[in-house]
Amino acid sequence: MDKKILIDAITPLYNFYKENKHKISAVEALEVMWDIGEQLRKYIRNYKIKPHTLYRQIYGMAEGKENIVQKSYITREFQNRCFRIRKLFPDKAQVRKEYSRLRNFTAFREAMPFLDNPKYALKGEEKEDLLRMLNSNLKPNILLKRIRELQVQKINKKNPRTQRLHEVESIKQNFIALYNYVYSLINLKDYELVLNKTNNISPEVIRDLAKAASSLCQEGLKITEFVLPDNLDPVWENYYKDADYLINQKDAKKRRRFRRIVPPERIIKLVDMLYALTSKSAYDNFRG
Repeated sequence: MDKKILIDAITPLYNFYKENKHKISAVEALEVMWDIGEQLRKYIRNYKIKPHTLYRQIYGMAEGKENIVQKSYITREFQNRCFRIRKLFPDKAQVRKEYSRLRNFTAFREAMPFLDNPKYALKGEEKEDLLRMLNSNLKPNILLKRIRELQVQKINKKNPRTQRLHEVESIKQNFIALYNYVYSLINLKDYELVLNKTNNISPEVIRDLAKAASSLCQEGLKITEFVLPDNLDPVWENYYKDADYLINQKDAKKRRRFRRIVPPERIIKLVDMLYALTSKSAYDNFRG
């Protein structure tokens, strides 16, 4: 099966979701994403391909020598979420059965580690309590606050003796600074204004920075050496220095610590947004 056929199959679903996500209900959004995930699942099963490899092939804009050209505007983060949703439910009817009263998709997204991550998945009464909370009439801000409190309680437990996450805290803060800065550029919706605000930083430099971020998503990715130009704004320079430091660590411990406090999904989102800044067409068509 040509991947173009797969892209053609999921693109209308993706476009419907992006155009209507503020109009449709949360459970309807889940159903659309389940449909996309089902298309991905079939391809992964039939062609014995690793999910993240397929995501890169569908979206393009990857590191290294392959999948450099953008193939679609369906980001890897979005594809991964759809595939996870498909794996959660054996059939689409189960989506509506379990979440018929879901009012807030963001809350469901934030709660996903408690549903599908073997390390954090809730069971028994704890899971039932979570489902009741997600289907409740709580105001969105209150619901999100409770989900994040649960994240702190269950996921972000600190153990300085063994994890030593404080060693990468400054790197995390520099990552957040760049992420928020790039996100603000995406939200300008004006590529000429973006060029002015970034002092016309070259597409080649941005691609290199995207490759640096991509290489931190998982171990084993090929690293390409590059040199950052002088006189960059601190938000770019600090990120580059941190990425260069992590990439060149022979021991993977600090990279793993970084991924504990910055989820790979967020790193991938930054990669996708950075690539969107490399050309006007990529920027205008970005739908992250």
